Amino acid sequence: MEPTITLVTKNDAFQFIWLKNLHGFDQRYHCYDCLKGKRSEIIALNGGKKYPAGFTATGRIEEPAPFAYLCAVMPTARGIAGNVHLLMEPDENSTFTHEDANIHVVVTGMRRLVIEPLPEEVQRALPELYWRCRNFQAGWQLFPQDRRPTEVA
Repeated sequence: MEPTITLVTKNDAFQFIWLKNLHGFDQRYHCYDCLKGKRSEIIALNGGKKYPAGFTATGRIEEPAPFAYLCAVMPTARGIAGNVHLLMEPDENSTFTHEDANIHVVVTGMRRLVIEPLPEEVQRALPELYWRCRNFQAGWQLFPQDRRPTEVA
């Protein structure tokens, strides 16, 4: 089974939504740029404008190995609690759903992974923007060979 995703927004909460295959980590950056890989074309760029209620994206997840990542981010003023971070790895026998008040996502052929917080000693060595960033946490977790403990931009 080829991995697929179907995503539907329930309101206009998200300013950015992207899906990316992951093959490495660059800790000089946080957010989108720390995760090395190619952005999927399944989810159209929206020029920083909010995605409207009912926005739908569906398709085959291209090059999902070794990992894929879905990120849906609200404008800063709304806080980070409602942001969506789905870290996945291929598993042809898996299907998972993520649903909350803002979005409904169904992924087939992938298994969801838990994003672990950074260890306290790593947090102390990094600016808060980095250690709080779920994307950065995922990169640190998945690609230990790419870690440089004191290097940030």
